Amino acid sequence: MSKNSKLPDFSKLFWFLDYQKLDAQRDSNLIVHQVLAYGSLEDIFKLIDFYGKDKVRQEFLNAKKGLYDPAVLKLIAFLLDCENIEKKKYVKKIYETTEEYRNPLKMSS
Repeated sequence: MSKNSKLPDFSKLFWFLDYQKLDAQRDSNLIVHQVLAYGSLEDIFKLIDFYGKDKVRQEFLNAKKGLYDPAVLKLIAFLLDCENIEKKKYVKKIYETTEEYRNPLKMSS
């Protein structure tokens, strides 16, 4: 990401704040997790193009607990080459009782 790069238009994913006030560097953690958790596949690719795969992976691995749906987590882990992650850290608590969450063959713990 160069200093003059303009953040792609992810405004539809930031309905809860003034998108124009986001700073790509200062708010990278919020931007990365919001786009990964709620964006389309196209949005995710735009995010990776903008920040670079390493920066997106770094922000993803520093996630706060319970941000992701299990299916979204699987996709993101695959796209960012982070397939051996501790899913308990990333998956929303509501999914902890589902078969998809408990089945170790679906994703490693």
